[in-house]
Amino acid sequence: MADVEQARRCVQLMVLAAWADGHVEGTEAVAIQKLVTGLHELSAAGHISEIARGVHQELTEKGMDACIAAYAAGLRDRSFKELAFQCCARVIGSDSSFPKQEEDFLRKLQHVFGFTEDDMRRLLVLAAPGMHGGPPVR
Repeated sequence: MADVEQARRCVQLMVLAAWADGHVEGTEAVAIQKLVTGLHELSAAGHISEIARGVHQELTEKGMDACIAAYAAGLRDRSFKELAFQCCARVIGSDSSFPKQEEDFLRKLQHVFGFTEDDMRRLLVLAAPGMHGGPPVR
């Protein structure tokens, strides 16, 4: 059975990743859609458009760092933390542009999840093969 709350938190983090550079590219929105529909762990998250509206509102009100901390705190399982990190990397990489804000976003996730540099490298390698396509991430 899917974990609805953790799935929702993963999607919220992916939406934040798309906003990391200040705007959402179409390729990033498509990447989120493909990941949510293609990964069983995320299938119970709910409507992406509803989640995205809520994230944008909270981002506007509270700022990026507060949102990262709040959404990441809802991920209890290491497997969901790793999935969220990989999915965020895929979303960020989907437009083939890597501004500093997006790198900073992944570094913040690394920090809040307590990932080592080795963890981060491993997760980026796992996410990389399908950076421009859909699942699988795992």
